[in-house]
Amino acid sequence: MKLIHTQSLAIGYTEGHTNKVLQEDINLSLSSGEIISLMGQNGVGKTTFIKTLSGLHKRISGSVYHQDRLIDEISKSSLAKQISIVLTEKPFAEYLSVIELIALGRHPYSNWIGRLSTSDKQAIDLSMSQTNIDYLAHKKLYQLSDGQFQKVMIARALAQETDLIILDEPTAHLDLSNKIEIMLLLKSIAGSGKGVLIATHDLQVSLQLSDRLWLFNFNQPVLDGCPEDLILQGAIDQTLFPINNNIDLTTGTVKHLDERKGNVLLQGDPTMVHWTAQALQRNGYAVNKDAPTSITINCLDCLWKLESKDTSTSFDSIENLLIHLK
Repeated sequence: MKLIHTQSLAIGYTEGHTNKVLQEDINLSLSSGEIISLMGQNGVGKTTFIKTLSGLHKRISGSVYHQDRLIDEISKSSLAKQISIVLTEKPFAEYLSVIELIALGRHPYSNWIGRLSTSDKQAIDLSMSQTNIDYLAHKKLYQLSDGQFQKVMIARALAQETDLIILDEPTAHLDLSNKIEIMLLLKSIAGSGKGVLIATHDLQVSLQLSDRLWLFNFNQPVLDGCPEDLILQGAIDQTLFPINNNIDLTTGTVKHLDERKGNVLLQGDPTMVHWTAQALQRNGYAVNKDAPTSITINCLDCLWKLESKDTSTSFDSIENLLIHLK
């Protein structure tokens, strides 16, 4: 089911009596069960776009539809039952407990004095269980790590029981382990039938977990497509790295331009070959299959055997190998 779509939408802001357009002619849709990453450089309009979709920011022109109803025709209370949003700001009092914050997600359903019903409490308990934060229920917000706080915010969105969840930079400031955990959680949420839209700069994780990408660029049409198609078409290069082309999209790693010290052939255990190649490239060596010098890695003995035309030397670590090569 199509949860949200736009028609000829233009977004931006007003300066005096003039509209400043950030993106225009946006025609996009998101259906239940999909996870989509919205990507683009800073200042291109990603946050403005998700706030416009959520009814928090006025559009310049065009239309936003929620389940085939124009957003202007939906009351705020009804909209809060259809869409939940997780922004980067932390607008909550730090002395609130986790369960008190999550309970705020029930505001579209609770009575006028905010008393929680049995179904409200069940929704709160379920959201904490889904995000594996039951153990944090009575912690204060100031006691949480960034990763824990992000899970709490997602739990609050789940407690709101909407079909669509929109998140602005949900993995910002998180370490790699927490980034992966949050993204896998969002993937699981989409798998349950909800729609998930993420505004993010995290290319490597998004490429692996998103069903589609929406790419925003300056003065260019918005692009919508399968991540792999957009890579092969060069669209991600042009959108995210228009000036710096030192990103290898095949591996998601930085290209090393200073590979002038020689060529090396690597053979052996794939994991050890990968990390050895990274160390060699960082130190100015190119890795290719036609190199006259080879390094064979014995995984069982953890030995790096360097062989050239006249010599053969073994090393017990990458560091000692690099010292020898220098």
